[in-house]
Amino acid sequence: MDAFEVIVTAVSNRELESREFNRQVEFVKPHVAWDQATWSWEMRLSGARAEHATDVLNTLFEAARVYGTAVTVRRAPTEQAGEVTEPG
Repeated sequence: MDAFEVIVTAVSNRELESREFNRQVEFVKPHVAWDQATWSWEMRLSGARAEHATDVLNTLFEAARVYGTAVTVRRAPTEQAGEVTEPG
């Protein structure tokens, strides 16, 4: 069975007070790089590293529960020899 690949995006809840916002960023930051310009985190996860994928997803979904972080998971585009599938 081939391992799955997904792209995970989490967008910060902009309505948080400064203190809660900082807690949210510090909670997620060890697992996914923070992009301050977009108020978001994004990374590609592979099922080949199931334990890592589980840790990241559990952290993001806990951030969603506690802080209202918006989390989306979508199938990663597939690439074949010399061909790239367009997202959409």
